[in-house]
Amino acid sequence: MSTIAHGKTGRLAGALAAAAVLTTAMATPAQAATPAQAAAPAQATAPARIHVATIRVADSTTQPFRITYGASITEGTVTFYNRSLDISGYVKAVSASRTVEFIGYNGNLSCYFDETRTASAGTTRTFGFGETCDVAGGFTAVDVYFPA
Repeated sequence: MSTIAHGKTGRLAGALAAAAVLTTAMATPAQAATPAQAAAPAQATAPARIHVATIRVADSTTQPFRITYGASITEGTVTFYNRSLDISGYVKAVSASRTVEFIGYNGNLSCYFDETRTASAGTTRTFGFGETCDVAGGFTAVDVYFPA
């Protein structure tokens, strides 16, 4: 496996583990994690993430996101199509450089992307990009977060 493929596989595993942690953390008492879920080794290997938002396909194909990290912010939209998506918005860094990361995937993980956008301290960087998933239904979710 190439170094690039190995790195992407590791980030994908981390993304899925973080999604499991986020889902478990938001569970109501009736939905609490089982002991097996709580002890899952994937949670221990999940990369640190600050202020995660998971955007999923819903009734509306355009979903907004807004995440803050101290005084820094990223805000924008994810628009889902049948076999692709578009992401647009901005990241504003106040006192330090800030990177926002986007990880998109479909239900069976046959499609995956990992993109970052960075703004230097005291600047705002706009972004707009598209990704393609050439299978029926396309992408089902995008995680947006500030890596720690």
